[in-house]
Amino acid sequence: MDTKVSHRIFTIPNLLSLIRLILVPVFFVLFVVEHNDLLAFIVFMVAAATDWIDGLVARATNSVSRLGQMIDPLIDRVLIFVGVISVYLVGRVPLWIVLILVLRDGVMLLLTIHIRRRYNRDFKVIFLGKLTTAVLMTGFCGLVLYWPVIAGARIIESDLLPGWGTAVAPLGIWFIYLGVIISLITAGIYLYKGTREDDGLQREKAGK
Repeated sequence: MDTKVSHRIFTIPNLLSLIRLILVPVFFVLFVVEHNDLLAFIVFMVAAATDWIDGLVARATNSVSRLGQMIDPLIDRVLIFVGVISVYLVGRVPLWIVLILVLRDGVMLLLTIHIRRRYNRDFKVIFLGKLTTAVLMTGFCGLVLYWPVIAGARIIESDLLPGWGTAVAPLGIWFIYLGVIISLITAGIYLYKGTREDDGLQREKAGK
């Protein structure tokens, strides 16, 4: 059975999304400015948890809203963006990871805006999209806390690939690698679906 979508603004899930957004700058200050890894980790964990809780509450209380569907994935992107920038600024991930994730989200944002403005429709978030967010947030938590630390893979020595050489590295970096791979696959799927939907809607609009 389809979930009914309301046009309400003041709902518990939307409040949780707002809390998540407020926690983003708090995390940044604690981690990058104050260098308080433990408190930053707790704040990031709470912020990440609200992403799961707000969806659960929305479905359980039948309070799925149009606003929530719009802002929830956007706030997720903000949290991931600030997360990857933060761990880069403190030297825990290489620049190429930042560039891939930022470029990927930028392309997806432009495609979403194009479909919404031209056809007044939204992309439906697929399972891999949700998995990407979960894996990346898990990775960021591990990098922020810098625990647990595991032995290097001893495959290749490069500053661009932490964890692949002999030096120890936090387990979280491997979640980041996995998240990057899944995010690229997800982006490809979204682009494929988006271009097909764009073509279909153009034909529909033309009356063909």
